[in-house]
Amino acid sequence: MAIEVTDATFEQEVGLSQQPVVMEFYATWCGNCRRIAPVLDELAVEFTTRVQLVKVNADENPELVSRFAVTSTPTLFAMAGVRQVASTVGAQPTPILRALFESAADTTSSGTVSGCGCGPTCGSGSSEIAKRGTDLISGWAPAEACTLPTADQPARLAEFDRLFSSSLREVRREEPGWLRLRLHGGAEVEATARDLTAREAECCSFFRFTVSRTGDEVLVDVRVPADKEVVLDGLAAQAETALAARV
Repeated sequence: MAIEVTDATFEQEVGLSQQPVVMEFYATWCGNCRRIAPVLDELAVEFTTRVQLVKVNADENPELVSRFAVTSTPTLFAMAGVRQVASTVGAQPTPILRALFESAADTTSSGTVSGCGCGPTCGSGSSEIAKRGTDLISGWAPAEACTLPTADQPARLAEFDRLFSSSLREVRREEPGWLRLRLHGGAEVEATARDLTAREAECCSFFRFTVSRTGDEVLVDVRVPADKEVVLDGLAAQAETALAARV
């Protein structure tokens, strides 16, 4: 059962929680929030003894929105006390949402990964998640391969979400390790795509991005090695969700 959390009750319900928490920022008008709601409810039941699901109405709690730099809904965080250990933005598929609950379950209230004293970015904890095929514990990028600070990850995911929401026209999986995104918007969109993909490649070096433009059409080709195809699944899901919301 999910608990509704507000600016006034956050410290009590999350900061002092005896269980790790998955916290969702949602809006009543948000179609993507409604889309993932049944999955979150199922996961909350499945993880009921290990993880507490809490929900924050983004329209009614500006302090928490500002504190967590939330720019779109749904945005979800796995929390150990008041410490973020993982996050994701958008209507991600079930494996990624499950990974968020798994990453929360693998923490203690001090924010460390179970079986390890090095904190949430230590490879030993994330490798155990990877063995279960759910290593996407920071949006769609695996924690052990991403050097972007945890606090900056929601903002980066939101940047992709804004680009997709404003400009995306087609999502095509050319091969298991190759995703093609067709955008509309000309030179400005090309510049945005080049800047964003370049910064993403800096923190997740396994990505290979190619950006090209013909007239008002911008193509973004994203390639990953075979062992990172699940990451491409997550990126494709975020793109497809944004595209569906435009229809």
